[in-house]
Amino acid sequence: MLRSIFLFSFVLLFSVPGKGIGGEPVTVFAAASTQQAVDALLATCKEHIGTECRAVFAASSTLARQIASGAPADIFISANKKWMRYLSDNAFVVTESTRVISRNKLVVIAPTSSAMTIKTADDLIHWLGQDRIALGDPDHVPAGIYAKQALTSLGVWDQLRTKTLRMPNVRAALAVVVRGEANAGIVYATDAIVSLDVKVVYTFAPETHTQIDYPMALVKGRDSDAAKRVFALFSSKQGRAAFQKAGFNVENGS
Repeated sequence: MLRSIFLFSFVLLFSVPGKGIGGEPVTVFAAASTQQAVDALLATCKEHIGTECRAVFAASSTLARQIASGAPADIFISANKKWMRYLSDNAFVVTESTRVISRNKLVVIAPTSSAMTIKTADDLIHWLGQDRIALGDPDHVPAGIYAKQALTSLGVWDQLRTKTLRMPNVRAALAVVVRGEANAGIVYATDAIVSLDVKVVYTFAPETHTQIDYPMALVKGRDSDAAKRVFALFSSKQGRAAFQKAGFNVENGS
């Protein structure tokens, strides 16, 4: 079953006192698609580095705008380089700390009960044209931006755009398919394994969209010693293992 449905711009998952800025927990603003990996890793913060942590999950665009508006984030993990570049160009993150920690794939999902089998891109195009398609809003949500790129590469974006259900983040798109409100969804491969109620019916070729990188950076002015320890945890063996277990590609992270 899907553990969480994102209906608000962000969700605080921890509220315990800690030792970040002003005695608060170290706060990680992370793309919605990273929830399983980030949750698993932050649960070990106290044990591994003696620091309390909490996380805020939403679309990368939403989180980046909140950080730019002064939201108390210590670390930012984005689902694409665009929103990290936006914060870097405007001096909201420590640019030299930025690094790619994982990568992902873009897939098409359907309810598990669906009997549809997709063998070719033509099969996919025909099937997608039959019903609604759930995806992140391509105007600002990274998963939706990648989906638009992929469908444009196949030459069918203009044909299918009126059938899209534009959701505030990728997990919301997943939830729509889980509830049976859309015949198909375009999400990350890591989202598809979160729920037993959906299955992958097609994986887009990497050349149909921009490479799906997850950059991480320290937020400028909030790069405390505690934040730096948590930041290092993400790049550690434990951090890589958490992302790998959640289905991310960490072999090419840097």
